[in-house]
Amino acid sequence: MTFPKLTPTPRAADPRCGWKPDDNTPPHGAPATWHIAWTLVQPADFSLVCDEHMATIQRDMAYADRHPAEVVCDMPGTGWLLSTPSRCVMATTDDACCGKPAGAICVHDVTQPADHTTEN
Repeated sequence: MTFPKLTPTPRAADPRCGWKPDDNTPPHGAPATWHIAWTLVQPADFSLVCDEHMATIQRDMAYADRHPAEVVCDMPGTGWLLSTPSRCVMATTDDACCGKPAGAICVHDVTQPADHTTEN
């Protein structure tokens, strides 16, 4: 199994396939259907890919986890929630969020209605 050479890309809340066969080729750019965690140990690495390139990755590469790509997967401040199934959630250190102490991390599962009265 091999691991890809990863190139950071700006987050734009528009998940697109970032597959690049080499450094001289632009990213594929098709709508992303999968969000891949290459490793979940810090510093973690992630990629967004389409179905075509997910098939190549499953055949030729090793990865830690994956889930269907959503808009939240391509937003700044997103965190990978380890659950079954895994998914991306928004994390904030907003002092007013959830009534937690200043600087605490408050995680919101954007697939669920906001409930600031309970621990997420």
